[in-house]
Amino acid sequence: MKLKHIVIIEDNISSLELFERILKPFYKVTLLISSTQALKFLDKNVPDLILLDVNMPDIDAYETLSEIKKDPRLDNVPVLLISELVDINKGFRGFELGAVDVILRDIPKSIINRVKLHLEISEYKNDLEEKVREKTEMIEHLQDVMMLSIAELVECRDENTGGHIKRTAGYVKILLDEIIKSGLYADILTPDYMRDVIRSAPLHDVGKIGINDATLFKAGRLDDAEFEHMKNHAELGGQTIQKMINEANCESFLDVAKDMAYYHHEKWDGSGYPQGLKGEEIPVSARIMAVADVYDALTTKRPYKEAFSHEHALEIILEGKGKSFDPKIIEIFEKIHYKFREEKF
Repeated sequence: MKLKHIVIIEDNISSLELFERILKPFYKVTLLISSTQALKFLDKNVPDLILLDVNMPDIDAYETLSEIKKDPRLDNVPVLLISELVDINKGFRGFELGAVDVILRDIPKSIINRVKLHLEISEYKNDLEEKVREKTEMIEHLQDVMMLSIAELVECRDENTGGHIKRTAGYVKILLDEIIKSGLYADILTPDYMRDVIRSAPLHDVGKIGINDATLFKAGRLDDAEFEHMKNHAELGGQTIQKMINEANCESFLDVAKDMAYYHHEKWDGSGYPQGLKGEEIPVSARIMAVADVYDALTTKRPYKEAFSHEHALEIILEGKGKSFDPKIIEIFEKIHYKFREEKF
């Protein structure tokens, strides 16, 4: 069985010898005589527990503790402060910076017991976090499967747009990746928001499940009345997902899914539907989805038209800059449009 690794940061040689004598029979022990030396060592090594003297001479113990806790690799490593009875209050100050305990160097039995206790607590905590992570991943996977299944059921009804869900989701990811690289909307496009956009893309047309068969299955171009009915799919989609959000009664990726379903036909100049939102009133997720949706519609064969070439679709989308589409997003699309053409489904 692999021994737990303990790092001891202490400038007093006799104290180091004491700790080594107490702990080495049970653990792998690394002795460091300065905070400077310790921070260099910890930059390349992650121990299971750290003992830190509150009276280090080179770098203040609290500054050292702060530096340790800034490192994400060391965030879960318990730090115990070493003190003497006369300095016990100094040790308590370290709790605010992330220390988990204060031990007295002159009580050997207490040292071994506290080290053992905090190693057990740390191991339990790590095991629990791993189980929570696994459970969360399983739930997210089941959610993804469920959402994809719903989206595919919708697409099965609309035989004119086969593969639309998969293609548009791919285009959304390409465009989103490039937007992130550019730094555009960095205050909005957090890692969580990005993940939710990618997960939500397949649901953007879920409202089509409420469109009547005569309109949805028509083999030619829709007349004005039929088109007005078809436009209802955006509002129906948003309302359907909002009901799911209300039932869940918590924040989730469905908030982004609702925005994409409800607003992906809004236009930058305010001429879109269902609410005629304008400019930055339109959620970023829906602005990204709009580009992917239109590109796929243009380059796919439909009963009322042949598939347009990539070049023709590009020309139409660029003409919509500042009219149908967010001009900043189109500037990025213009630079990487070839990736849409190269995408294989």
